[in-house]
Amino acid sequence: MPALRNQRRELFAQGLARGMSAAQAYREAGYVDNRRNASALKANQDILARVLELQAERHRFVLTRQCLLDALLENLEKALGRRPVKIGEEGKEVYVYRGDVANNALKMAGSELGLFTDKSGVTHRPSHYDDLSDADLVRKLRDEALLLLEYHEREAGEADGNAEVPGS
Repeated sequence: MPALRNQRRELFAQGLARGMSAAQAYREAGYVDNRRNASALKANQDILARVLELQAERHRFVLTRQCLLDALLENLEKALGRRPVKIGEEGKEVYVYRGDVANNALKMAGSELGLFTDKSGVTHRPSHYDDLSDADLVRKLRDEALLLLEYHEREAGEADGNAEVPGS
Protein backbone atom coordinates (compact mmCIF):
# COMPACT_ATOMS: atom_id res chain seq x y z
CA MET A 1 0.00 0.00 0.00
CA PRO A 2 1.50 3.37 -0.98
CA ALA A 3 1.53 6.36 1.33
CA LEU A 4 -1.90 7.82 2.07
CA ARG A 5 -2.92 10.67 -0.25
CA ASN A 6 -3.83 12.96 2.61
CA GLN A 7 -0.52 14.10 4.05
CA ARG A 8 -1.87 14.67 7.57
CA ARG A 9 -3.42 11.20 7.63
CA GLU A 10 -0.09 9.74 6.49
CA LEU A 11 1.74 11.58 9.28
CA PHE A 12 -0.90 10.37 11.76
CA ALA A 13 -0.40 6.75 10.62
CA GLN A 14 3.40 7.13 10.88
CA GLY A 15 3.05 8.45 14.42
CA LEU A 16 0.87 5.50 15.42
CA ALA A 17 3.34 3.08 13.81
CA ARG A 18 6.14 4.59 15.92
CA GLY A 19 4.12 3.88 19.07
CA MET A 20 2.58 7.27 19.81
CA SER A 21 -0.85 7.53 21.35
CA ALA A 22 -3.67 8.54 19.01
CA ALA A 23 -3.83 12.00 20.63
CA GLN A 24 -0.06 12.57 20.26
CA ALA A 25 -0.01 11.37 16.64
CA TYR A 26 -3.06 13.53 15.88
CA ARG A 27 -1.34 16.66 17.23
CA GLU A 28 1.96 15.87 15.53
CA ALA A 29 0.18 15.43 12.20
CA GLY A 30 -1.00 19.02 12.44
CA TYR A 31 -4.55 18.54 13.60
CA VAL A 32 -6.11 20.65 16.36
CA ASP A 33 -6.02 18.73 19.63
CA ASN A 34 -9.20 16.62 19.86
CA ARG A 35 -9.11 13.18 21.49
CA ARG A 36 -12.48 12.09 20.11
CA ASN A 37 -11.46 12.84 16.50
CA ALA A 38 -8.06 11.19 17.07
CA SER A 39 -9.75 8.04 18.35
CA ALA A 40 -12.19 7.98 15.41
CA LEU A 41 -9.38 8.48 12.88
CA LYS A 42 -7.39 5.67 14.50
CA ALA A 43 -10.31 3.29 13.80
CA ASN A 44 -10.33 4.21 10.08
CA GLN A 45 -9.61 1.11 7.94
CA ASP A 46 -7.12 2.92 5.65
CA ILE A 47 -5.25 4.23 8.68
CA LEU A 48 -5.17 0.77 10.30
CA ALA A 49 -3.89 -0.86 7.11
CA ARG A 50 -1.20 1.80 6.68
CA VAL A 51 -0.06 1.48 10.32
CA LEU A 52 0.28 -2.31 9.92
CA GLU A 53 2.28 -1.84 6.72
CA LEU A 54 4.61 0.71 8.32
CA GLN A 55 5.17 -1.55 11.33
CA ALA A 56 5.98 -4.49 9.04
CA GLU A 57 8.52 -2.38 7.15
CA ARG A 58 10.07 -1.26 10.41
CA HIS A 59 10.57 -4.81 11.63
CA ARG A 60 11.90 -6.18 8.36
CA PHE A 61 15.51 -7.28 8.71
CA VAL A 62 17.88 -5.42 6.43
CA LEU A 63 21.38 -6.83 6.14
CA THR A 64 24.02 -4.13 5.91
CA ARG A 65 27.79 -4.32 6.15
CA GLN A 66 27.69 -2.79 9.63
CA CYS A 67 24.96 -5.20 10.77
CA LEU A 68 27.07 -8.10 9.49
CA LEU A 69 30.19 -6.88 11.30
CA ASP A 70 28.25 -6.28 14.53
CA ALA A 71 26.86 -9.83 14.48
CA LEU A 72 30.29 -11.23 13.63
CA LEU A 73 31.93 -9.39 16.52
CA GLU A 74 29.18 -10.49 18.90
CA ASN A 75 29.74 -14.12 17.87
CA LEU A 76 33.49 -13.65 18.31
CA GLU A 77 32.98 -12.35 21.86
CA LYS A 78 30.83 -15.38 22.68
CA ALA A 79 33.29 -17.82 21.07
CA LEU A 80 36.17 -16.35 23.08
CA GLY A 81 34.17 -16.80 26.28
CA ARG A 82 33.91 -13.07 26.96
CA ARG A 83 30.10 -13.07 26.73
CA PRO A 84 27.64 -15.64 27.98
CA VAL A 85 25.74 -17.98 25.68
CA LYS A 86 22.17 -18.98 26.59
CA ILE A 87 21.77 -22.76 26.68
CA GLY A 88 18.68 -24.90 27.08
CA GLU A 89 15.03 -24.06 27.46
CA GLU A 90 15.59 -22.20 30.72
CA GLY A 91 18.17 -19.97 29.01
CA LYS A 92 21.00 -20.62 31.47
CA GLU A 93 23.91 -18.31 30.68
CA VAL A 94 27.22 -20.13 30.28
CA TYR A 95 30.65 -18.87 29.23
CA VAL A 96 32.05 -21.18 26.57
CA TYR A 97 35.39 -21.02 24.74
CA ARG A 98 35.29 -22.23 21.13
CA GLY A 99 38.64 -21.55 19.49
CA ASP A 100 37.60 -22.93 16.10
CA VAL A 101 34.56 -20.64 15.95
CA ALA A 102 36.61 -17.66 17.15
CA ASN A 103 39.27 -18.28 14.50
CA ASN A 104 36.65 -18.48 11.76
CA ALA A 105 35.05 -15.25 12.98
CA LEU A 106 38.46 -13.55 13.04
CA LYS A 107 39.20 -14.75 9.50
CA MET A 108 35.85 -13.49 8.24
CA ALA A 109 36.18 -10.11 9.99
CA GLY A 110 39.76 -9.65 8.79
CA SER A 111 38.79 -10.58 5.26
CA GLU A 112 35.84 -8.16 5.29
CA LEU A 113 38.08 -5.36 6.56
CA GLY A 114 40.74 -6.12 3.94
CA LEU A 115 43.44 -7.02 6.46
CA PHE A 116 44.66 -10.08 4.57
CA THR A 117 46.36 -10.31 1.20
CA ASP A 118 45.75 -13.28 -1.03
CA LYS A 119 49.10 -15.03 -1.52
CA SER A 120 48.40 -15.63 -5.19
CA GLY A 121 48.05 -11.86 -5.63
CA VAL A 122 51.63 -11.14 -4.46
CA THR A 123 54.11 -11.18 -7.32
CA HIS A 124 57.76 -10.29 -7.70
CA ARG A 125 58.66 -7.96 -10.53
CA PRO A 126 62.14 -8.59 -11.93
CA SER A 127 64.58 -5.70 -11.54
CA HIS A 128 68.23 -4.96 -12.29
CA TYR A 129 69.05 -5.70 -8.63
CA ASP A 130 68.21 -9.41 -9.03
CA ASP A 131 71.58 -10.25 -10.60
CA LEU A 132 73.75 -8.35 -8.08
CA SER A 133 75.69 -10.11 -5.35
CA ASP A 134 75.27 -9.13 -1.71
CA ALA A 135 78.52 -7.14 -1.80
CA ASP A 136 77.41 -5.29 -4.96
CA LEU A 137 74.06 -4.48 -3.32
CA VAL A 138 75.83 -3.05 -0.26
CA ARG A 139 78.12 -0.91 -2.45
CA LYS A 140 75.10 0.31 -4.46
CA LEU A 141 73.27 1.20 -1.24
CA ARG A 142 76.36 3.05 0.07
CA ASP A 143 76.67 5.09 -3.14
CA GLU A 144 72.97 5.99 -3.09
CA ALA A 145 73.21 7.00 0.59
CA LEU A 146 76.23 9.25 -0.12
CA LEU A 147 74.38 10.93 -2.99
CA LEU A 148 71.36 11.49 -0.76
CA LEU A 149 73.53 12.91 2.02
CA GLU A 150 75.28 15.31 -0.40
CA TYR A 151 71.88 16.42 -1.72
CA HIS A 152 70.55 17.22 1.77
CA GLU A 153 73.75 19.03 2.76
CA ARG A 154 73.51 21.13 -0.40
CA GLU A 155 69.85 21.91 0.33
CA ALA A 156 70.68 22.92 3.91
CA GLY A 157 73.53 25.15 2.68
CA GLU A 158 71.26 26.90 0.14
CA ALA A 159 68.67 27.49 2.86
CA ASP A 160 71.37 29.18 5.02
CA GLY A 161 72.48 31.33 2.09
CA ASN A 162 76.03 30.01 1.91
CA ALA A 163 75.88 27.20 -0.58
CA GLU A 164 78.92 25.00 -0.64
CA VAL A 165 80.03 23.36 -3.80
CA PRO A 166 81.03 19.73 -3.22
CA GLY A 167 84.72 19.05 -3.73
CA SER A 168 85.89 22.67 -3.40
